[in-house]
Amino acid sequence: MAIKSDALHQYAQLRNSILKEKVEIEARLVQINKTLAGAPEAIMRAPAAPSRKRAKNKMSLKEAATQVISRKALTKPEILEAIKKTGYKFATKNPMNSINVLLYTGKTFKKADGGKFILAK
Repeated sequence: MAIKSDALHQYAQLRNSILKEKVEIEARLVQINKTLAGAPEAIMRAPAAPSRKRAKNKMSLKEAATQVISRKALTKPEILEAIKKTGYKFATKNPMNSINVLLYTGKTFKKADGGKFILAK
């Protein structure tokens, strides 16, 4: 009989402890909800990621590449340097990625011997 009484006593203590914790959590939740309800919208939003400004160029990258490749066949690094010399500004940290996309997509450019690129006919 003492074992049942002891287990019952432990259950009652544990239940009371859980109920007390529930009341504390609910009170904290009420505080949080009041705070959020009164918070300005700007505080609620996540901070905006820093924006990169798009470079202003007189011609597109494709136009610049067509212009420099029309003179003679060039390798990718030569194309990049020649485009930079035209005054084209890249907004990216790795402009070679942009050059690769341009050269390998579409049908404007074709790979020739020696790793050089020419205009497709």
